[in-house]
Amino acid sequence: MVGAGARVIVVMPDGQELRAFLYERRRTSARWEYRVGVTVWGTGSGSRPEPVEHSVWLGADHVRPLEGGDYSRVPTQPASPPAAFAGGQQAWTVQQLPHRPGHPGATLIHVIGCQPGATPLDLDQTLEALKQPRAVTCRECNAASSLP
Repeated sequence: MVGAGARVIVVMPDGQELRAFLYERRRTSARWEYRVGVTVWGTGSGSRPEPVEHSVWLGADHVRPLEGGDYSRVPTQPASPPAAFAGGQQAWTVQQLPHRPGHPGATLIHVIGCQPGATPLDLDQTLEALKQPRAVTCRECNAASSLP
């Protein structure tokens, strides 16, 4: 591995898959975006082909980890502060993680926008959800920092 980051597969518009390096990721209000570097052929000195890296931000639908890939060392920009919903108050969402063999179910609290399409909760509803067993805040959107 080269520095902090991870090897990934980039899916091109024609379906072709290329190996790339994931340098960083960020959460926008609508989706995850990934800055990847893809090595391609370019024109070097004397018009000779040489490898050059092209770096670009891509949506999650165009990037996937190599098998066994780990994003834990990838620099991650947290989501923006929670958006407001009706009444101008901050909002959060709750995700129920199902029980599976060897892993009990859990409740995950997100800043609104981290899980698109989820129903917003107000502060009282969010704090009540956090009182449930195995309830935690999402590390990706840094939901804990948005709560009093």
